[in-house]
Amino acid sequence: MSRSPAPTPCATRHAVILAAGESKRTRPLTSHRPKPLIPLLGRPLLAHILDELVGLVDRVTLVVGYRADEIQLAFGESYRGVALRYVLQEQVNGTAGALLAVGQIAEPFFLLYGDNLIAHADVLGVCAQLPSLAGMRVEDARPFGVLQVADGRVLGIIEKPADPPPDALANPGIYHLDEAAFPALARIAPSPRGEYELTDLVGMLAAERRVGYHICTGFWVPVGTPWEALSAAQFLIARRAGLREQISPTAQIGAGSQVVGPVVIGAGCLIGAGCLIEGSCLEPGAIVGDGAVVRHSAVGAGARVGAGCVVESSWLDDGATVGDGASLRARIFGELRPTADTAGLLSREILCTRGAVLGRGAVVAAGAQVEPGSIIT
Repeated sequence: MSRSPAPTPCATRHAVILAAGESKRTRPLTSHRPKPLIPLLGRPLLAHILDELVGLVDRVTLVVGYRADEIQLAFGESYRGVALRYVLQEQVNGTAGALLAVGQIAEPFFLLYGDNLIAHADVLGVCAQLPSLAGMRVEDARPFGVLQVADGRVLGIIEKPADPPPDALANPGIYHLDEAAFPALARIAPSPRGEYELTDLVGMLAAERRVGYHICTGFWVPVGTPWEALSAAQFLIARRAGLREQISPTAQIGAGSQVVGPVVIGAGCLIGAGCLIEGSCLEPGAIVGDGAVVRHSAVGAGARVGAGCVVESSWLDDGATVGDGASLRARIFGELRPTADTAGLLSREILCTRGAVLGRGAVVAAGAQVEPGSIIT
């Protein structure tokens, strides 16, 4: 019996990750930390991105800006055997400007964004052609840049088309480039919002050579708002289905409490008696009072959920407090159009369900009922 040939190994061993922006849209989660350090299941967002590159690249260049020293302190010089180099983007002037800050790279490299959860398979997918980028099927392509394709090649990217075709491929920000990108970068003019955009680079390259594309087969979960951070946490929890529950040996769970997985419960967490914890992540030191219910939520380090509370589809940042008997119930916002592709792990209903977002140290008074969709700083 004949066998299919083994896949050709990828020769590209370098990745560049853009992680310089202040990200005002993700406030209050980024009011006191850079976006790459938003905690997801006890580890920073950037760590989950780097995980998908382990075994594929040897080195990563991180373009940093906002609170750059915190990122460098958190990750150091290497991550799981991958060497890390940091480049400071002193003037944050767009994605093309971020790549230009790196300086000439005399080898093929992957280019990724530091706020998107992406799949190893799709980074490997773009490696088959050079230059190339990924394209993703989405429910609604209007909020995206859309690949303009013909005869199996990319001609350019149309930004946020009002009427995209039903088979449109959105741009998830996974590129495979080489040194030829840098002369083109220097010719990019500022966009109407005054920034230098990578989407313009694609059109310039396509005018000079064939630009290929790979249709995503994995997942793509952006983290551009607090609600998308919650979706990212829910997605990562759902990926743990079938695995052993991740409960720290130093966590304490009271009598009669139910833990319905998958869940992640960090070190030093205290869960009272008669609680229900379902499909959620509790960061180290979180406290849940007697009889409380926490569903599909992320509870930050040192945050407190009072006795008898109900917390659904919510994000409680570090040190937030929900007073006894308070309610953060969620509802489905049917008008929302989710951008994430979770490979079927999260339903559209879950992606459109919102409780509340509490910023660092925010307080909800005892007995209060918080309107679904609220953000409290």
